Amino acid sequence: MSVIVTVTLVAGNLGLIFLLMTVPLGLCTVTVSRVIKADRDRLWQALWPFGSDAGWSGEILSAAPLDGEGTALIRLSWEGRDGRPIERKARFEDVRDGSHFSMAVVEDTALDPSFWANYRETAQLVSEGDATRVTLTQTDRYRGVAFLIFRFFAMRRELSKLETWAATGKYRKGGWFEHPLSQIGFAAPSSCGRSSASTSVDSRWPRS
Repeated sequence: MSVIVTVTLVAGNLGLIFLLMTVPLGLCTVTVSRVIKADRDRLWQALWPFGSDAGWSGEILSAAPLDGEGTALIRLSWEGRDGRPIERKARFEDVRDGSHFSMAVVEDTALDPSFWANYRETAQLVSEGDATRVTLTQTDRYRGVAFLIFRFFAMRRELSKLETWAATGKYRKGGWFEHPLSQIGFAAPSSCGRSSASTSVDSRWPRS
């Protein structure tokens, strides 16, 4: 193998690693959307952390308001590094009953508060005939595309499981995307970018 080929391969691999894990992307918004054949209120009760079906996936054990300004304590079924269920303090804004809410994570017992500093998520539900279009977005600051891609597929998987639950009343378990340890693994090298650029990723990406 010639020196030129070796150098080219090494440079290519280093460039790929830089793209996946290091290149500053700044604030990026991931958007996924799906039309689900279900009543909007039923889906709202599942997605809204205080809804009657908030435990549809088994992830949320309980949610309780902490004040009158939209801050709540959410207890999750996943265990943190201390072996106890993760407790997450979240702040809710722009809540429109039955159709929209935004959430920021203030802190939780699994990750350092700095991890959540730029994180925001929203859920929007719009009736379309006898179905409902559910749109989820997550905004965060990234370094590298690996964690960005991970979140896109994790959100798309969530909507797929929500659709199955709406049709059958049962949650299909399985998948490592849902576990917080997966997020920790991806987040360690790829979050906390410092660039101010803004990017949008939506469900028009090629589907697997």
